Amino acid sequence: MTEGDAALSAAGGKYGRLSPKIASESMNDFTAIGRSALRCLWLTRMDPVPPDAGDLTYSFHLLSSLHRAGAQVTVLAMCRSDDSARSASDSRIEWVVVPPKGRSEIAGHLAVRSLFSLLPNVATQYSTASFRRALRMQMTRDWDAIVIDHLGMGWAWPAVKAYRREKPNVVSVFIAHQCEGDVRRGMAGNFRGNFIRKIGLSIDAMKADRLEKKLVRQSDLVSAITNEDLRCLGALDNTVLVTPGYAGRRVEYREINNTTPRRALILGNAIWLAKQMNLIEFISAADELFHERQVELWVVGKVPDHFQAKNRFRAARFLGYVKDLGPIFHGVRIGIVAERTGGGFKLKTLDYIFNRVPIAAIRGGIAGLPLTPSLHYLSFESMRELAEGVAAVIDDFGRLNSLQHATFEKCNTAFDWNERGRTLCNAVQQAVNRQRAAHARRTPR
Repeated sequence: MTEGDAALSAAGGKYGRLSPKIASESMNDFTAIGRSALRCLWLTRMDPVPPDAGDLTYSFHLLSSLHRAGAQVTVLAMCRSDDSARSASDSRIEWVVVPPKGRSEIAGHLAVRSLFSLLPNVATQYSTASFRRALRMQMTRDWDAIVIDHLGMGWAWPAVKAYRREKPNVVSVFIAHQCEGDVRRGMAGNFRGNFIRKIGLSIDAMKADRLEKKLVRQSDLVSAITNEDLRCLGALDNTVLVTPGYAGRRVEYREINNTTPRRALILGNAIWLAKQMNLIEFISAADELFHERQVELWVVGKVPDHFQAKNRFRAARFLGYVKDLGPIFHGVRIGIVAERTGGGFKLKTLDYIFNRVPIAAIRGGIAGLPLTPSLHYLSFESMRELAEGVAAVIDDFGRLNSLQHATFEKCNTAFDWNERGRTLCNAVQQAVNRQRAAHARRTPR
């Protein structure tokens, strides 16, 4: 997912699905379950407004849909350090945004803290003095549920546990964006750079795995983004599947023909190391081949300056931030998902689908979508095969149009954020009901 139009484009998946135990507890009517609105404290790493990256898009639309389902939501987040303007907020949601990290907490100091911390780097970097003070203030209020959104907020878990000891009726909810331990082990294994850094990545993966297992084991409710992540995290009775919804534009008709440029697209930011690894691995396999076959490759999204500066590419063109993505989608023949490292739901896939851009992906890159390889998208085992497959199909208009049409029709009615909000809201309310009932049984009359 990139910026501009993509900032307001939420990506999707199948309807949220509860575990058998939760589903059996009459999840159909929220108003029948709870007499008053749930009071939810939502702890997330960064202010998700504007939602201009995949993880921020998921967080923003999930918490917003939870609010629309009937919950009172207070969001505690860190201010964005990139000076992004707030352009899409709901005034009925209470936003508490703390100052960004200070300089001493960004560079060397953070590296030292992370090295000697039991927390993974993704959590250490958000455990700042201002964030901790703001959290303590929120812990003086009454909540029915406290949501830890993303492993990066795992640093707050001790405070959440202390709050639950004082107020046993409150429930804790962990929103997993992917199976972090597994993903970070894969990232360390696939890393081909400095050996010392590789060791550091391996140690950080172990920390992430340990924290993730603790959150999954001790939380009252765990939300996963794909079935694959549910299995990875452990298919427990306290899990709920909440794949993303879609709120972006939909192109009702498009025909790819010889007037469409011989161009492929990679959409999405490459700020995270795993994304950079995937991008350089694919371009290394594809750039010369695409140049020889006269296929242009557009890369749209944030990419570090040093990434482009130290590499010379012949077919690849880096567009960076693009405000209006409509002409981008209209001017390509195929969209690429080249993510061998990294799990979870690839939100860019729904931007491709609903803008009628056929998809070519590395195997495993379409997790969470109800799609069949060959019928709905092209799947390949390696980056080289993916590059060759794209070059081979680039002029096959019948195949390209068949793929984009079949995928659009399959997904057209399946991605409703309001449905996701109701699923999560019902699951949280049921967890609250169980917690209150259990506490009542333990309390002497």
